[in-house]
Parts: sequence; C-alpha cells; structure tokens
Amino acid sequence: MTLSPTGAKILAAHENGVVTGHPAALDRLEGSRLIRRAHGVRVMTEAGREALKSWQEEHGEPAQDTVFGVLPKLPPKPHEAVITAALRPDQLVAGRDDPAYHRGETWFRTPTLRVVNAAGYADVRPASWRAGTRTWEKSGASLYLTTAGREYARQRGSVDVRRRRLVIVQCGDKKAEPSWEKYHYRDVIPAGQLYVGQYHQSLRQAADALTDVSLINILSALHGIVTLAQPLPPYNVTIGDERAITAEKVTLHTAALGTDDADVIFLGGRNYAALLRHSVPHLFTPLSGGIGEHRGLCRQATDNAALRESWWAEAAELFNRHHRLPPS
Repeated sequence: MTLSPTGAKILAAHENGVVTGHPAALDRLEGSRLIRRAHGVRVMTEAGREALKSWQEEHGEPAQDTVFGVLPKLPPKPHEAVITAALRPDQLVAGRDDPAYHRGETWFRTPTLRVVNAAGYADVRPASWRAGTRTWEKSGASLYLTTAGREYARQRGSVDVRRRRLVIVQCGDKKAEPSWEKYHYRDVIPAGQLYVGQYHQSLRQAADALTDVSLINILSALHGIVTLAQPLPPYNVTIGDERAITAEKVTLHTAALGTDDADVIFLGGRNYAALLRHSVPHLFTPLSGGIGEHRGLCRQATDNAALRESWWAEAAELFNRHHRLPPS
C-alpha cells in the first residue's frame, strides 16, 4: 500500500510502540493491515514497518511539527501545571492518581489537565495493563509533558528542561523471600527490593547514580517492565522459557513508559537488551563483556560523574540520530 503523508506521519511518530492518532486515520491504517489491535491498543505490523520504510526512502522523514514560535501564555493554573511538571524529573503533570496527591503535594484537577492537554503541552501514555478500559479524565491519570510542553516551560518559565533520562535494569536470579517481619509484605515484595543478587545490586547502584529513582524501572523475565514499587511474588523464569515475556508485550510497556520521548540507558545482558531494542531502537547499552566486566563498569559509573555524563551524551546522540533531530 502507498502511504499518505498523514499515515506516514502517524506511523513515524509511533514506530517504537503503540500507535495513536485521529480515529479515521487509524481506521484506514488498520483496514490496510498496517496496524493491528493487540491487548486493546493498536500496534504497527511488519507490513506497516515496510510501508513506512518505503515511504521514508522515497520522501524522507515525515515532518513532525517540532519547530515552535513564541508560545502564548496559558491561564494561571494550567501555566503552573506545565512549569511544575517541567521541574519534576518524571515530567508528569500530576493528576489525582499521582503519589503527590497522597503526600499532600501539588497536583491538578481534571479541568486544568484538560486545558494543558488541549494546548498540546501534555498527553497521556497508554496504560498497558488496562488499555482501552477508561479515559484518562475518568481515571485521574497524570499527563506527560510533550516536546511542546517542554518548549513552553523553557519560554514561559525559564526552566532548562530536556528529555527524561530513563534507566532500565535487568532483573536477577536471586530473590528475597517475602517476610512480614523484614519487608512488611506477605507473598509479594516491591520489585525494587525483590532482587538481592550481587549482579543486580551492581546494576541498581549505577542506575541510582545515573538518574532519579522515579525514572528507574526493572525488566523482569516474567513480568516485563515494572516499577520499583510494583509488588511481585518470587518466581523462577529466565529469558527463553515458555512463560518468559515477549518483545511484543514489552512494546506495550515501553509505550506506556514513554520511551519514544526519552533518552534510555539499559543496564544488563544482551538477551534482555534484545527484548527492548525492538521497540526502543535508540536504546544505549554501555555494558560489554561478561558479568565481571559489567560489575566493574557499574562501579566506575557509580563513582565517576564524567563517565555517567558521557553515557547520557551517547544516549542523547542515539535518540537524535534515530529521530533525525539536531543535537539537544
């Protein structure tokens, strides 16, 4: 099928994960079998990737409207919402379901989020575990700043905000046993406390030095990408097992995480990295060699700020190269 400019623009903007856009345009792409439904959301098919590649070879990269003029100032509350989000490491415009609400910190009601969303300064990410079941307005879900939202914060709030810096670390074989006395959990443990092996601990120490804790996630061989707070039962599954997570399911998780709008570093082995690279082609994997070399590099990154910044510079370059952007 010959793609229209609109179809090419939609596919190019979402080639790393879940495809969103105007319903009529999505229906046309689905009717042509360039996208399909999976777990309640639409994802690109191999035919879609081939059609996009052919379009890009003939026409170049579709324009994504990333050039901004002077952005008009929002009303006071939406303005505060965008600036507050830009100052958060996770760049979330906090809604009712954000931890900020429960901690008594700054959060914003749905009418404010609706204004910010309508202006194009923030959007919702698909929730991979409940995709399509309810709207963000009903759920109170937080919104992520978009590229335009970050530009607004720079222009109107003098905030030096750049893309988020996400770190994903490999899970580990050695796991803690749930204990009420030690963890105050029965049968499950938060993922950030579950993996107690030396290799995983080395990865975590480097991740803690590389970015804010809110931007660290774990790639579980069974569950896919999980937050540090997500409660998990102990399990015995490795990559390649029948029950192991697949790259297709990981695509839903990376879309929900917003890896298409972030610099991403992965710390772990090649077989785990391969699960991510399908949907995060700009993934930076700085570790090489065996486990001993991995642990040594992680110790260096933990102690050496210059090395950490060089890793992020490489991650940013990979993002810009893949998305054909000038250096940020």
